[in-house]
Amino acid sequence: MTESHFDAIVLGAGHNGLTTANYLAMGGMRVCVLEQRPVVGGAAVSEEFHPGYRNSLASYVVSLLRPEVIRDLKLEQYGYETMLLENSLYLDNRGEYLLLTGNEQHDRAEFARFSASDYDALQSFEDSIDKVGAILARQWLREPPRLHGGGLADLLNSVKLGLDVYRLDEEQRWRLLQFFVGAPESIIERWFESEKVKSMIAAHIMPANYAPLSQPGASLAMLHHAVGEIAGRKSAWGLVKGGMGTITQAMAAAAKDRGVVIRTEAPVQRILVRQGAVQGVQLESGETIDAPVVAANTDPRRTFLTLLGESHLPDGFVRDIKAFRQESASLRMNLALNGLPEFAAFPGGGIGPQHRSSITLIENKEHLDRAYHSSRAGIPADPPIIEAIIPSAMDDSLTDQPGTHVMSLLCKYMPYDLAGGEHWDEKKPRVVNAILDYLTTYIPNLPDMLVASQCLTPLDIERLFGMTRGDICHGRMEPDQLYSARPHPAAAQYATPVKGLYLCGSGTHPGGGITGAPGHNAARRILRDRP
Repeated sequence: MTESHFDAIVLGAGHNGLTTANYLAMGGMRVCVLEQRPVVGGAAVSEEFHPGYRNSLASYVVSLLRPEVIRDLKLEQYGYETMLLENSLYLDNRGEYLLLTGNEQHDRAEFARFSASDYDALQSFEDSIDKVGAILARQWLREPPRLHGGGLADLLNSVKLGLDVYRLDEEQRWRLLQFFVGAPESIIERWFESEKVKSMIAAHIMPANYAPLSQPGASLAMLHHAVGEIAGRKSAWGLVKGGMGTITQAMAAAAKDRGVVIRTEAPVQRILVRQGAVQGVQLESGETIDAPVVAANTDPRRTFLTLLGESHLPDGFVRDIKAFRQESASLRMNLALNGLPEFAAFPGGGIGPQHRSSITLIENKEHLDRAYHSSRAGIPADPPIIEAIIPSAMDDSLTDQPGTHVMSLLCKYMPYDLAGGEHWDEKKPRVVNAILDYLTTYIPNLPDMLVASQCLTPLDIERLFGMTRGDICHGRMEPDQLYSARPHPAAAQYATPVKGLYLCGSGTHPGGGITGAPGHNAARRILRDRP
């Protein structure tokens, strides 16, 4: 017999929802997780997208997952294993490249082909980012203070942030201000001289952003990604053995061992409210499940405007949530290959450092602005900026046959709304062909070894994962949509205007990425509020 009453219901079995469920169960609550898809994982999921080929379907690299979450949930005991992605490759259509391996002598020589000073400038730049980014890292597992009317906890968190900033020297405070409110182009021009290095730095703002280089505050993406670490190595990125779904499978296994009930293929139709307090949820099947607490891992607009309904919220709050900006202009592709990609810039066979790299295709820093303005006009960037990896070069468990490979592509910027009344279902084949043609200029043997491709447009991402407008971060990561304002001052501390309804997803502090921080913080708030 299906259980119908719990202490808490979690909407969405993505990594933040599963993190919330684990911590609530550790706090003694009886928890049910409801997931609309047949599998758990949300955007952190590994699936076979073509027979014999498996890959991380959406999210594809790990760095930001908090070590506290890994430790508390004992994820390594459930199969979580990372592999360091040590190399970075930046290619352009002129045949020029930067291949960085972390070896100082090698990397200095690479930079010297373009500039006599940019290598040293990069070391100073990264040192500045690390020091300023450390302030963000200390805030990630703290509940943001209320903007007004807060209590002692809000006061203490404000003081802690103030002390962190106070410990910076004058130069570092100036850099902090620049990163928070400055435009990326100003920062790039201040630090670097070569166009090649400038394009590399410009690419760093792209994955979690939807902004031109001239937009104040868009530099925050550089700090957000500086917070990460892999196995204790700061600012490093890596892959997960078996793909990103290994993370959420480990979280789900840990949750089940703690007594959490996880139901897949259980889409929620609405959140039930009586006399201003949550009563539970109703599934699309008509079934109701009761609980005095609902933690929503869904994005803010979907949570408040679709699942809850405007009638349960103050008018001003509703207007603000409707204005909350959600769009990341991201398109994801997965390629099944029956051979190893051979880059035009690196002739010769065999897996080399170029294959074990994060790979970025960007022509110059102006390429980012062109892609942005094209997307804002409703036209998919052509060519897009592409961030790619070949995870099978490090993890042979992803394909069934030796010598075969999978490749992940993140293509930016791709609009949710297309110009001229076009629809993504009709437009997608042409965009896919254009992307593959462009990629072939860098990998000439691509047409000969391409077995199949999978493409998730912004519309597909919305349909598959329930992310409004295909926003992989559940809301743009811009200064007025962060910290004590994410997604709204009345919901930034994870509790919402409706008693018993909490947010636990990326639409809350500290934002997008596979971090587990929103889930951790939301669970701590729920347990604190529990009678």
